[in-house]
Parts: sequence; C-alpha cells; structure tokens
Amino acid sequence: MLQPGAASSEVGTAAETRAKLTLLRQAMAAADIDAVYLERWANVAWLCGGRGNRVVLDSPTGSCGVLVGHNGAWLLTPNNEEARVRAEAFSGLDLPVIAQPWYRLPLWQAAGPLLPRGARVAADVDMDGAVPAEALVTPLRRNLEEADVARYRSLGADTAEGLEAAVVEAGPSWSELEVAGTIAAALKARGIEGAVVLVGARERAEHFRHLVPTHAVITGGFTASVTATRHGLHASCTRSVSIGRLPEPLEERFTAIRDVDRALLGASRPGARLGDILDAGAQAYARSGFYDEWKEHHQGGTAGYAGREAFAVPGSDYLLEGGMAVAWNPTMPGAKSEDTFLVSSGGLEWLTRSPSSDWPLDDRDGELPRTVPREV
Repeated sequence: MLQPGAASSEVGTAAETRAKLTLLRQAMAAADIDAVYLERWANVAWLCGGRGNRVVLDSPTGSCGVLVGHNGAWLLTPNNEEARVRAEAFSGLDLPVIAQPWYRLPLWQAAGPLLPRGARVAADVDMDGAVPAEALVTPLRRNLEEADVARYRSLGADTAEGLEAAVVEAGPSWSELEVAGTIAAALKARGIEGAVVLVGARERAEHFRHLVPTHAVITGGFTASVTATRHGLHASCTRSVSIGRLPEPLEERFTAIRDVDRALLGASRPGARLGDILDAGAQAYARSGFYDEWKEHHQGGTAGYAGREAFAVPGSDYLLEGGMAVAWNPTMPGAKSEDTFLVSSGGLEWLTRSPSSDWPLDDRDGELPRTVPREV
C-alpha cells in the first residue's frame, strides 16, 4: 500500500538532539565507550537535527565536530567558523562551543582537556587511540525517527520537483553537461546538493550504467539520475525523457524494468532480508527475458544518511525494519527505474514524489505507480 506524506524542511529542535544523545549514550555504555567524537557530516547531521557542518562538498568530514561524553556534549570548531556556527549552522542547540585556532589541526585535539584520563574513545575520523565509531552510530541512524522522516519527505518532494522541472527544459541540441548543469541549479535553488548528477543520451544509456555526463548531444532522448542531499539525508530518483516517440523496443524495456522495480518494492517490507528482495528482483528480470541482467549493475538497497546505507547482495541477511528507507535502481540497456521510499508496517511511502507533479505514471490495474519516460 502506498502511503501519502507531508513535508517539512526545518532543522530539528534541541529536544531531538537530546533524545539522540540518549540513544548514543546507551550504545556507548553497552560498548564500554567513554566518549564519541563525530566529524563526518552525515553523522553530525543525524545527531544535530539536520544541521550541517559541511563546507567542502567532496569531503566526508565537516568544519566542526561534536564530542559526546556520558555527562556532556560539546561542539568543537576552529575560530574562523565560530561566529557562523553559533549564529547560523548550530543555533538553537544546547551545546557549549569550544573554539581553537584554525591552524591547530586536526580539530579533535581540542577534545583532550574535556576527556577523563584514560578515556576509551570512538571516533568517525582518524583519532589517536580511538576505535571506529561507525559500529555505534550506523545502527542508530538507519532507523529514521519522525523528525528525520519529516525532513526526508521535504527533501524527496523538492528533489523530484527540481529534477522534473529541469529535464523538461532540455532541447534536442543540448549536451548532457548542459542538462546536468540545469539539474544542479534546480536542486541548489531548493537548498539541495547534487551528490550524484548523471545524464546520458539514449545512445550512451544503451551501453553504460553510470551515465557520467559528457559533451554528447541528447538528440532522441536521455535519462537523468540524481542522489540529492540536504540535512544529511540522501534521496535518489531517475527520470527519462524521449524527444519524440519512444521507440517500441525501448518502450518494452522500460515496461520490463518497471516490473522489476515493482517486484523489488513489493518485497520491501519490515522483516524482509535484502538477499531475498534481490532474489525477487532477479526473478522479475527472468520473467521479462533478461535473466542475468541484475548481475550487470547493483540494484540499490537501503538509504538515509548515506546514498545506500546497505547494498543488496546475494545472500544478504540484512533485515529491513520499519522506519528505514529503500532506493532501488534496476537497469537494463537504455532503461532505468529509481525512486526513494520509506518502509513501514502500513506499506511504502513514496518520498521522491512532488505533490504537484504531472509526470506520467504507469499504474495499470492498480499496481504500484512507476514513472514512464516523458515524451516532449
């Protein structure tokens, strides 16, 4: 059952961060950890209600970090970021700010005076004497709370709206790079970063799965895929455009790939194993006559504070739970279907769908709606 959603793009309250600090401290106690230092931007965004420490977009770490102990939590920042951190990026949180000169790096060195002697520390960056923090943080962030979901709904709706508005602007003389630039601008105007922006003209889409844009002209049509980020969350979706009538062989492949997507989504329910979901997709490929096509590219997996928190691979025992998101991306030559959905006991909620969208859908016989190539 496809569930409707509502949107919110605001950062979280101090109460949300306090609740997540409680969860983190419980995990710390169970692992006999005295303190956790987080600097990777997705982890900081999760803990701090979507607030961002990212400045350099291609860096997994940000410009400040959060130190969490059992009896306190602090925001560590270089002095050149302190004013912005206090006034904008992390305003509204009850976290004391510890600033140190910008030339004293790495930043985690400022944590030393705040830690008890002999403290056992976990960190998500290379920190002297620390153990990796991902084993503590990843299980906490993959099950989305209602505040995370509200921001995800807003991100998904804005991502789809921006992508769809951008691709219908393209003309037959445009290059893939020009289309990609228009998509990136549409996302940026909505406060979204394009972590992945792929555009492939029809001829290239017949041969390649990752359509990194080039100077190739989109004559005939193209496929565009994005993974968009805001507030630390990731939303993935794909839309295809046909300039003129979609050729019949390609139309048949798009029909087949939508059936594979439906099979993957239909199997995505709480308690399902990723390996079994992948099997359902592989069987759908076979029914369409594309038997081993699933082996040519990954099919997606769970999403959230990473583009894919976990990829579906054969035999995976990774269990879906309510409150997780999935983003499946089945492909075959020239055809792809992809959107991001929230999994719950009540069914699937389509996140990357704008309420005002007029994008054409295939919902024959009441089946799960999937997008079809738009003819322009």
